[in-house]
Amino acid sequence: MENICIGIIAETLTPFCYHSLMVQDGTATLPELIGDRAIAFGLAATLGLLHKSVALPEKNYRKHLQAMPYRTSVFTTQHPKLLPPLTRRLNLDDEGGYSRRIQNVVKRGNLATYFQTQEVPHGQTFKGAIFGFDPFKETGRNELVIRIGLHRNGMVLLKPDDTVRGVCLNAATAALFQRELAVKRYCLHSLQLSPHYSLTEAWQEVNQWH
Repeated sequence: MENICIGIIAETLTPFCYHSLMVQDGTATLPELIGDRAIAFGLAATLGLLHKSVALPEKNYRKHLQAMPYRTSVFTTQHPKLLPPLTRRLNLDDEGGYSRRIQNVVKRGNLATYFQTQEVPHGQTFKGAIFGFDPFKETGRNELVIRIGLHRNGMVLLKPDDTVRGVCLNAATAALFQRELAVKRYCLHSLQLSPHYSLTEAWQEVNQWH
């Protein structure tokens, strides 16, 4: 990768959620961060790097991230917020009918007909970095909008930010590339925050993710 480190501010244009934390009658999003993979794949979609297919590809995060000309940090905020719980409806019967196995569990967990999510509100700002590639220079734009969240319902505005001095990396992503990082906070199996790195230190680390 090229020796490029770009500090980024990400502002939510619309609310978004992920099935992150189990809560009563549903799930809540981790409000203090946007995962590095969410940023990476959201940016790839905006740049037209994703293969168009009616079928989901086999999950292989290392292979897919390896094909991208950049690496990303975790994006974090100092002022996390969540909206009040939002009730959603998922009727699998209307979507094509249940198998017996699904029928046995449909009243529980995220397969319930009604469940709740908690979303990150619009107007939230997160900071992070992109390494090895300048998407703004390559597209000739000062701002880029990416989609993240469940069903990619959330929209996030990315802009360069030269006030970013340090970032956290995802130790779980590093492990995909046989790199072992210290873990400051274990959030999810796929999201493990490293200690704080300067942008130079972070680039030196992600430059080995290949």
